[in-house]
Amino acid sequence: MIAFPLYLDSVMTIAVTASCGLVPGLICAFGSNLLLFIFAHTGIFFSACHLSTALIAWLIFHSERKNHPNEKLLSADSFMWAGFLAAISNSIIGDTISTFVYGANTSIPQVDNAVQGIYVVIRSLPVAAYIGGTITNFVDKLVCATICLFIYRFVKKVFSNLPSF
Repeated sequence: MIAFPLYLDSVMTIAVTASCGLVPGLICAFGSNLLLFIFAHTGIFFSACHLSTALIAWLIFHSERKNHPNEKLLSADSFMWAGFLAAISNSIIGDTISTFVYGANTSIPQVDNAVQGIYVVIRSLPVAAYIGGTITNFVDKLVCATICLFIYRFVKKVFSNLPSF
């Protein structure tokens, strides 16, 4: 079985953080990990990855709003940076948790399949976990960031056209 390394666990976290701020983004991040823990049986320790995604996204979006106060919308660059830096943080945190707490198992088939495939060649489970986790995080987070950009722009457009009360 081949599973494409796309789990899109950060879509709402980044979109909510861009639209609503840090605290709603953190709540969304923890909530999404809690749902993954309950329904997909992933480890609760992986919530650190989701929380770091919200924090990184907020820092980038906050910085852009501070440096460009007259711009109404966040730039596509800020979303790409959020995805790129979230991929790095999620790789470091998630791969470390996966390797040292769960024996390189994430319970997410897309990641576990990549790790198993790399392990066949490398024969080192920790190295395979870091390589597989990093590759899947980059693919996932950059796709998530792109989707989030469109969600954010759509939400902003819809709410800007609503009448004021």
